[in-house]
Amino acid sequence: MSDRDTLPAGSVGLLMPIALASAAGVLVIALADAGAREGRLSPHALFWLGIALIVVPTGVRLCSRRPSARERIGLVLVFALALYLAKVLYSPTRLAFSDEFVHLRSIHDDLLHGRLFSFNPLLPEAARYPGLGDITMGLVRLTGLPISTAAMVVIGAARMLLMLALMLGVERLSGSSRAATLAAFLYAANPNFLYWSAQFSYESLALPLVAFTLVLVLRRFDGEASRRGGALAAAAILAVVVTHHLSSYFLAGVLVLWSAIAAWRGRRGSGGYNPWRLALLAVAGVVGWLLAVANVTAPYLGSIASNTGEGLFSVLTGAAATRKLFTSGAQVSPAWEHALSIVAVLITLAGLAYGAYLIWRGRRAAPLMLPLLAIAIIYPLLLPLRFIGSAAETANRSAEFLFLGLGAVLAVAAIALRGRRPASPLLGVGLAALAVIVVAGGVAVSWQYSERLPQDPSAREVPHETAGSALAAYEWSASELGRGRRFASDFVDHLGLAAYGLERPLYAPDDHVSAWQIMLPPRVVGEVRRAIAAGRVQFVMVDSRLSEGVPASGFYFDKGEPGAGALTRPVSAAVLGKFDHTPGASRVYDNGVQQIYAVSALR
Repeated sequence: MSDRDTLPAGSVGLLMPIALASAAGVLVIALADAGAREGRLSPHALFWLGIALIVVPTGVRLCSRRPSARERIGLVLVFALALYLAKVLYSPTRLAFSDEFVHLRSIHDDLLHGRLFSFNPLLPEAARYPGLGDITMGLVRLTGLPISTAAMVVIGAARMLLMLALMLGVERLSGSSRAATLAAFLYAANPNFLYWSAQFSYESLALPLVAFTLVLVLRRFDGEASRRGGALAAAAILAVVVTHHLSSYFLAGVLVLWSAIAAWRGRRGSGGYNPWRLALLAVAGVVGWLLAVANVTAPYLGSIASNTGEGLFSVLTGAAATRKLFTSGAQVSPAWEHALSIVAVLITLAGLAYGAYLIWRGRRAAPLMLPLLAIAIIYPLLLPLRFIGSAAETANRSAEFLFLGLGAVLAVAAIALRGRRPASPLLGVGLAALAVIVVAGGVAVSWQYSERLPQDPSAREVPHETAGSALAAYEWSASELGRGRRFASDFVDHLGLAAYGLERPLYAPDDHVSAWQIMLPPRVVGEVRRAIAAGRVQFVMVDSRLSEGVPASGFYFDKGEPGAGALTRPVSAAVLGKFDHTPGASRVYDNGVQQIYAVSALR
């Protein structure tokens, strides 16, 4: 598949005006965020206007025959940076998403104790994969940047690495730079691209390292073998192993599959490079790290698989109802977003079918495309899981892996369709429209509608982020109560207390007690006292705004609480205030919104 660029190879064409449009889109999203924080304007309309300014010009231009290779690469990098800045603007001065608190706590533990693998009360498994924290702390020590700023720089650089690796990899596999840049653009249709995989989390670093490793291996397939390249690939594999569990499993699987394909080609007399040594290193690294350091990962991943299987069985047997799509707590996203998401999925499935046909037909000429096809085909198989409450997260979290293959397959389909027809402006516009719809559909389901924009800190509504008075409460706790105190609280304060207060909130899998067992009962009866004793709870933190509504997440304290996922009424103010009327409990902090009670005497 060859490229026929109309403009000279070195021309940047319309890169600058499209970059200005993307910058304007970022500015509009900044206005949407500011409007949401201040409770004014029409923030969701502004948000979508900003997204349109970023996505539409780039998508239209990439589907044209005219851009040079240099312009296309520039367009993709500007596009990726603009969408990353959309995430940064959500909370430009501090980390704000749930997984970010996990890794922030691990970094603080490293600073305080000077040792790896300290117990992390938010997610113990994350502490066993220190790659992200080590790189971030290295940047902090080298530059003096605040941790939050260094974290954003690390993930921003990783995102650029991911897009470059995608373009290089798909170009080597398909022989088309047009397909490569379009594949990178379509990768952004992955619903996690905008927010989830842009947050400060170990997968956000590990997946770009996976893509980089695979590009290094592809170079060796193309005969560009060298000791330096092999050593770099080996180092990248080990970096992935110590950074994120699922990414390392994914990388090992792809390398094993490529080794099998190379062996098959060798039997047919094709010869060539076989990456079996790197595959063996990846498998040995995964198994060795799992057994020696990250043995807590197996039960963690096992519980996710178990919940997925149980949820699927319950729905199939009629014991549980299917999950209602496009709903987050009491808020439902607009009907036009529902339609956009559904149309995007249908276009994706059609493109996958055509692209799969083309790749399978040309498998002898380009056999290394087969692993990408295998990855892409998993996408429709997991779609039904989105209708199952306990399995929806599995389908969602797989997207950033599956779209590595899916974006490439869709790009191959688009380029082939464009090449089979006479040059026609209408065909180019039609393909551009389809590409833009697919990416916009991913944005529409990227994040829960009610949490897509920042929260007004002065609003009397259930919090979904830590800000304002809550941050002051965490800092007071650390300075006045001391670090490492055992707390029971709602889920949002659970994150903030651990990451900013450096306290020890309840972690149900280890403590065998959940915060809801203490917080939800209407009175402090024997069961509550026994839960406080079993969890060795010293303090309880209450946010009075919990009585203002139902959280978008579907739970107040954790996913195991009664009615989680189907809540219809808020927690009553009387339940939240029960410690004021309990002998032995004393209020030690009150800022008007958050209250902290000492409850050691109730044990």
